[in-house]
Amino acid sequence: MEKDRSSKIIAIVALLIGIVGLSVGFAAFSNSLIIQSSLNVKPDASTFNVDFSSSIELVQTEDIVPTKIGDVKEQTNGKINNDNSPVISNLGATFTAPGQSVTYEFYAYNAGEYNAFLKSITYNNVAGKNESKVCTALAGETNYVDAACKDITLEVKVGNDITTTGSKTDISNHKLEMKKGEKITVTIKYETKDAQQRADGDFKVEFGGITLSYSSVD
Repeated sequence: MEKDRSSKIIAIVALLIGIVGLSVGFAAFSNSLIIQSSLNVKPDASTFNVDFSSSIELVQTEDIVPTKIGDVKEQTNGKINNDNSPVISNLGATFTAPGQSVTYEFYAYNAGEYNAFLKSITYNNVAGKNESKVCTALAGETNYVDAACKDITLEVKVGNDITTTGSKTDISNHKLEMKKGEKITVTIKYETKDAQQRADGDFKVEFGGITLSYSSVD
């Protein structure tokens, strides 16, 4: 990606966000269920299945085109892959000033045979780092990178009742019924809290993957 020096791009957000997940807990299936004295029933864990989708009505994997606010120079389309653990990746944008944002809307769809309960949202660390967000100047010394970095956030909203910008591990009473979908919204935002301390050069922001964990029991 070439930098447009004439427009004095002062902040580059280059993200690869793997919302790795919809990790499934099968603790409810660990014991045999005795129906009769001569019959043991073991539920098939593969019938518990929550996928990412571009549709709320069924599982589809079309690209997720973001909406933007402000003079965002470039934004990428989200890519869904449900082959193994469902992943949406390629979320990112090039910001030039505070007040800009990009928002991706897609869905978690319960394609399985059990109700699914969201248990946690985990912001994982960037690979090889000890933080979930890392900002790096791209050329020499850049003033105020740390201040500007604090103003760049990644917000996840699930359904209508859960919104977070960091790990949330105490979720309960959030059910996704069989053959139903619920909206997931991811917003990457350059806020204006410390706008007076703008970085005077390009920098990159990396976020670690975000894991949404669903279980068959609440």
